[in-house]
Amino acid sequence: MTTKHAESGTMTGADSTGNGESPATTPAPRSGSSANAATSTRTSGNAKSAPARRTGAARDVEMVACWVLFAAMIVLNTLAVFGVLAAAKHDGTAVSSWFTPDSYVQLVWIPVYALLAIWLVRLGNTKRKSKRLAKTPFGIMGLLFCLTALADIAWILSWTAVSYPLAVLFVLACTVLVGILGFFSRRHDPSVWGWAPFSLFGSWMLVETVSDIFRAVVYYVSKDGAISGGAQAASTVVLVVLLLGLGILAKLKLHDWIFNLVVLWSTLGIATHLMDVSKATGVVLVILGTVAAAVTYIPWQRVSHRLDQAAR
Repeated sequence: MTTKHAESGTMTGADSTGNGESPATTPAPRSGSSANAATSTRTSGNAKSAPARRTGAARDVEMVACWVLFAAMIVLNTLAVFGVLAAAKHDGTAVSSWFTPDSYVQLVWIPVYALLAIWLVRLGNTKRKSKRLAKTPFGIMGLLFCLTALADIAWILSWTAVSYPLAVLFVLACTVLVGILGFFSRRHDPSVWGWAPFSLFGSWMLVETVSDIFRAVVYYVSKDGAISGGAQAASTVVLVVLLLGLGILAKLKLHDWIFNLVVLWSTLGIATHLMDVSKATGVVLVILGTVAAAVTYIPWQRVSHRLDQAAR
């Protein structure tokens, strides 16, 4: 009996001891699970950071390509403007086109490049992630900018080589690309920094396109004989009227006040160029530019309202 009681007491003591020690022994598996959770967290963090690193690398490639082509465009255009690459003769014959702005009008490239540089900086610093196109490192705007720069470079080189068909083709391509890029940029950034660079660039490229086409036509037509001054004067006036009309529409429909500034600047340059050739045509262009400027930039609704108030 005594033995049974002893054994019973021993068993009871063992049970009580096990119950008392159970809270102390359970943390061991919790410690293992915490280590596993930490390991899985680090693994998932590394997995998530890999795409981010790839996106950042692609972004760097895109911006480097944009800046390199932008620099090449500036260098080549500067050389062309200062006559290092310019070639205005073909077969020893100078091309005499009346629709040609005076040389000082080329100063418009300074604000064009300044605004494009600001746009590129803002594009590189933007927090909005643009989708990569297929497996390329380029987004839609980066790719369009690079294509625009390449078209501009090809246009300059073609004009330098006096290849008028290629020059016209590339200047048209550059103008269209600037328009498309401006459309996407305005959607991406509706502020003035999103649309102003391409309004300025695009309007100037449109003037360059018209000028190049006019010059090419004059060159090829003049092979059969010189074009009369009357034909050149009429063509120049018609083209200027069309460009000024586009500028007025841009202001009324798109609230784009930059477009007609470029056209007016170019019209003044063409008028200056023609003063030694045909003063009458030059004066007509100045009058047309003045009327277009008044229509575009004078707030006629306010003026009319004040006149009505004064009449009352």
